[in-house]
Amino acid sequence: MSTSHINKMARTQKSFDEKVKGLNSSSKKTTPKKPVKKSTSTKITIIQSRKKDLFPHMGIAHKFPYYFEPMPEIADRLNRAWFDQYFGEERMIEHIKRHKLKSHQYKAYVNYWWLKEQ
Repeated sequence: MSTSHINKMARTQKSFDEKVKGLNSSSKKTTPKKPVKKSTSTKITIIQSRKKDLFPHMGIAHKFPYYFEPMPEIADRLNRAWFDQYFGEERMIEHIKRHKLKSHQYKAYVNYWWLKEQ
């Protein structure tokens, strides 16, 4: 074997041993961790409203006692919406979550008089 080949092996073996030693040592260098942002839960509040003009769809057969109103900053993206009496609350909450809205971007109402009947 030539001496250059032995020197190459020695260098590679030496660097290999250093890397293994670095991996096995307990004093590892840790990269500084980024602060973890806690997800802020946007509490969805539904306001009881006595204003009957907000709920024009309160017929005998079908009632829509839940009303969603987008604020002016998102009014160009979302329309006003009414949700039915059966799964209205769940659907309104899904609607808010689907569009990832914050509490200052919308108002959610439920008909006070309909709640009183229940």
